[in-house]
Amino acid sequence: MTMNEERERVQKAVNHALSHVQEDPWLTQRVLAKAKGEEPVKRKIIPALVLGIVAMLAVMGTAYALFSSQVAEFFGQHWNSVYRDWLQGGKVARIGETVTLGGVDFTLDEVVYRDCGIYGVGTACATDRKDILLPMDLVDGWDIEEIAQGEEAQAFIRQARETGGKMLSIDCYPQRIGVDNGSMVNSGDVGVYNLRNEDGSITFSFETSGYALEDGTTYQLELSIDVDEWTEAGMVEDDKVEPQTWTVNFEPVIMQKTAEPEGSAQVLAEAMQQTGYEILVPSEYQKTGTLPVYQAIENDFVATAQPEWFNQSGIAKKERSKKSISLTFNDHAELSVSPEAIWYAEYTDELFDYNWKERETYTPDIEPRMMPKQALSQGIVHMAEQVHSGYEDFTKGIAFEHDRLTDLSLEDARHTAETLFEKLGIQGYELAWVLDMSLDRIHILGEAYNRFWFEGEGYSNAPRQDYSAATAEEEGYFLYYSPLGVDRVSDGRHQITLFITSRGIVYANIVSTYNQGEVVYAPYKLISPEEAVTRLCTEIAQSRDGGKVLSIERAALTYVAVRADNKQEGMVFTPVWQILYKETGASEEYSSWAEFNAINGTMIDAIFR
Repeated sequence: MTMNEERERVQKAVNHALSHVQEDPWLTQRVLAKAKGEEPVKRKIIPALVLGIVAMLAVMGTAYALFSSQVAEFFGQHWNSVYRDWLQGGKVARIGETVTLGGVDFTLDEVVYRDCGIYGVGTACATDRKDILLPMDLVDGWDIEEIAQGEEAQAFIRQARETGGKMLSIDCYPQRIGVDNGSMVNSGDVGVYNLRNEDGSITFSFETSGYALEDGTTYQLELSIDVDEWTEAGMVEDDKVEPQTWTVNFEPVIMQKTAEPEGSAQVLAEAMQQTGYEILVPSEYQKTGTLPVYQAIENDFVATAQPEWFNQSGIAKKERSKKSISLTFNDHAELSVSPEAIWYAEYTDELFDYNWKERETYTPDIEPRMMPKQALSQGIVHMAEQVHSGYEDFTKGIAFEHDRLTDLSLEDARHTAETLFEKLGIQGYELAWVLDMSLDRIHILGEAYNRFWFEGEGYSNAPRQDYSAATAEEEGYFLYYSPLGVDRVSDGRHQITLFITSRGIVYANIVSTYNQGEVVYAPYKLISPEEAVTRLCTEIAQSRDGGKVLSIERAALTYVAVRADNKQEGMVFTPVWQILYKETGASEEYSSWAEFNAINGTMIDAIFR
């Protein structure tokens, strides 16, 4: 397997695992980088600017906009024509509103709504023509020497010196969304990208989809915009520009009629063929045939989390960004906290060369890049995570064995975890999966792990750990919590992984956008898993890729935060059928997923959206 093939495989796996993780965008990159000992991986939407002419007319009582959508052309040019055509089947609104912040004029040009997703394109221009706007790819990699010293960066530095202007970067992304003037709620999944045009302006784009959106007539989009100044040394730390929110109201109209969906008889026939799959439901549902709906209350871990709950060695360094806090402790462990996510891991006082693998394999003259080395405990976490994912052959057949280790019991580990939840005010989570990492397992699995990643087909630039040097102090339990205890839950907005040893919590990855509040009501009944499978076959046939279900693996009843029926009441946790399935033509290695409201049957989200 070539490096590009391996990177593509890893990218696909990361995108699959994190496709619905809702975190602070900057914290997401930081967490992903540190958890894997690698650079941040981003899903990018690459746009191109194509202006359209708007015409409006009524056809049979329905408003249609007959023009080539800027957004559709924008995404289609840099994604594919199928994506363009799919967006052309949505509803469009030309915006044209401009706000100014930090010496930059932001103009939102156009948005498209389709299938619970909003897609937008806009333009940013420097108010003072002496100033220079930097593209996203460049500023994201500025701390990499070969990028900062590269031809593109140096050209901008020279230009700024010649004009006497500033180098600026911009951010613009959806933060909160309202439907039909209902409550403004967290926007959910967000993808962003921007690039620089020949005239020096920046074209920015975004997409947001999922649980915060539903079909409506009018939409309220709260955008977060920000401007940062850069010098040759990097971002200016004394940031004088505070982020600003910008709310846009729009009423999109249909662009064009779309093809008729696949016949219901054919879809029903496909659904009828799906039998023998696993069905997971909680005991309450087995007794009553229903589950209650709960209030969903936004978390703010920045306000509630205390550093000493994770580490008592004292704080050596504290960094506060506009939406998160990052701490380095005296024993080199690190903690990052955003309103909806917490990440904690142990490091050593050693450094390792991030580029060592690249040098040995492909680029002998690449310069060293020194980074903090993760502690042995984090290597053990990586092994447990790979057993949980089950992607690699060396993890097959490994399962939970011991409820007691040398200095720790599973009961004690769970008590430590659930005490932390109580302090953080987290409710509604149950243990979904556990793995005991005994000393024997660390030694045996560590040997297989190193053989695969450093001697076999795997490719890793992380430092190689000596797992044979582990002692009983490294033993622990890897715990995975989710709503209703459903394993492999697709809703990455609500899942918790911890590694707990006799020393306490040595690793934590907590993602919990909303917390469970009081019961709102209990529906009379829920749709059946068979009906959810039928709806999946219908939805995927009508999706932009026109896929088909090959086989159903599992239907699990869990909770997902969605907009309340009364849009003024914000968000609620509603019962949801989560379907894991194999798709025709897709890799056998990965499962696809979709989520359906178990009360009314509507699709909440899916990997094919």
